[in-house]
Order: sequence, then structure tokens, then C-alpha cells
Amino acid sequence: MFNAYFLRRGYHVSDVGNIIAWVDSGGFLFLDAPQRRLAGLHGSKQSSRPLVSWSEDLVELVLRRQEDFGARVAFSLDYPLPPRSHLEPDCCPSTVAERIRLSALGAAIGYQLRRRSSMRLLVVLQYNGVGALRKYLEILEGELRSRAGIGLDEVDGFAIGGLVPHSARWWLLARRLQEARKLLGWDKWIHLLGVASPHNIPLIYYAGADSADSKTYIIAAAKRLYYQPPGSKPARIDLRGTNGARPSCECPACTSIDKLSDLRSDTKKLAIHNLYVTLQAAKKASEKHSESKLRDYLKQLSETNPRIKKAFREIAIPRPQRHQTQLRLSYT
Repeated sequence: MFNAYFLRRGYHVSDVGNIIAWVDSGGFLFLDAPQRRLAGLHGSKQSSRPLVSWSEDLVELVLRRQEDFGARVAFSLDYPLPPRSHLEPDCCPSTVAERIRLSALGAAIGYQLRRRSSMRLLVVLQYNGVGALRKYLEILEGELRSRAGIGLDEVDGFAIGGLVPHSARWWLLARRLQEARKLLGWDKWIHLLGVASPHNIPLIYYAGADSADSKTYIIAAAKRLYYQPPGSKPARIDLRGTNGARPSCECPACTSIDKLSDLRSDTKKLAIHNLYVTLQAAKKASEKHSESKLRDYLKQLSETNPRIKKAFREIAIPRPQRHQTQLRLSYT
């Protein structure tokens, strides 16, 4: 997963090897919004980067960066909604409504101006409740008809955003995915943005996602947390304590060390290990081709993980026979 904010003219996916590139829009970094601090400013009041306001030119700039880089999958430029628990004084209902309108307009302009139809363009749904989601889809349908001459059922898929502040509340991730599936149906690709971990990936897939991305493996490494495979207890080992155990993992990072504590000062290797565990978990979950096998796997994991057990109860919407998709995990 790459970020359009950091891509410059002349960069191409071939420069970084034979990979499938997913390119995010970089909305959190491009837009002058209070949440932008969460994308790298770490609470500071000032930034050396210039703030850029939303505009149609910005939508086209992001789209061209995604296309020119050779993205296989791209995300529409969205205007992030404020989490309900972090509302700024200026975030009145009219401000939220305007952000929803701009996000819908950005997606429609993306489809209007897209040059490479081979690039899948996922419409980002930033929402903090089912009411906002319904409103967004209503506006999006009108903008798509007006700008691109297509219907809501003709877009390539959707991406659910706005859940990173709630990444520890797996029951809420399941509920949001189910709300989206109920409104969008089961024939559209749905991606979940930014909250995947090796322990919630099977739940995310079962709740309705076709793919997900993760940066949690980097955040965990920064906190010196060592991921263990799903079903293990503990799920994570805190390396800030003394841990002289020998690693049993076969990833490149673990095979280069003698004991787990060696990773305490090497966050890059620790992140590589966490990524390896995450990708292995995604592979195992995706091998559960039928819904019944994935459900049985989740029941097994819920025996050692109370958060999965609680979230599993949120998945109450009857599940029709889904289209067969190859479940994927992308990572930043």
C-alpha cells in the first residue's frame, strides 16, 4: 500500500519491484483538517508541510499520481469525518454534511476523469454511523450520475474508513461492515482501511470484507510488541520486559537473532516479524474458502480470544451465498 501524498512525478511501481500496488489517496495528509495530526504530526500544532484545501484540482492531482504510478487498486479522495468522541468546536452537523458532500463529489470526479479503466477505483466511505452512510450513498449516487454518467452499482467497490480510532473495538468493526453490507449488498468489493491485525483478520473477512490493509504491525513494533500467531496466548509479547526465549518463528527477522530480546532495539526487524505473522494469518484465513469453514475457524479462535467471541455475536445479518473472491491483505 502506497500513499499518493508521497508519490512524485516519474515514480512507477516497476521501480520497487514486481508487486501489486494499492495507492491510498492521502486524504489525511492533503487536507487541512483537525484529524490530520493523527497522520504524522503527533499532536504538534505546526507542520513544515503546506496545508492544502479540498478542490477539484486536488482530486485530479491525486488520481494522476495513482494512475502514473501504476496502481492496480486506488482509493478515492475523501474528506475525513471527525470521530464522535473527538468533535472539534467547528464540527457542527452542517460541517459534517459538507464533508460528506465533498467526499461523494471527489469519488464522482475520480470516475469522471479516470483514464485507466484497468485500475480499480474504490470509493472511500468515511462514516461515523449508519445515518451518515445512508446520506453519503444518496449524495454519491446523484454525483455519479451527474459527473460520470454511471450508477452506484457500476463502481468498482468501496472502502470503509474512519475506524482507526476504534481499532481495538472489534465488535464495532464487525457491526460497521455488516451495516455496509446490508446497504451495499453482497456483490460489491468491500475493503477495510487501516485496522487489520493477525488476530482480527478472520473476523473481518467473515463480517463482510473482501480485503483489508494494516499498519498496526508498525505501531506494535514501535511499542515493542511481538506478534504471535492467532490462537496463541498471549497474543502479543511485550519485549520491554526481560525475554530471553528463543524465537520459534521462521521469518527473516527471527532467523537472524538468538533471543527475542534482541528485537527490543531493532524496531525494523520487529516490524518485519509482525508483518510476516499478519500475512500468514491472512493466508490461513483466506484458505477457508467456504463460509462454514471460516465460521468454524472463528469459533475455535474465540475460545482463546474474548474480543473475537464478543465481536462474533455482532454478526447477526443472514449471510447469502457470497460471490467467490480472493481475499487479500495489503499493507503500508
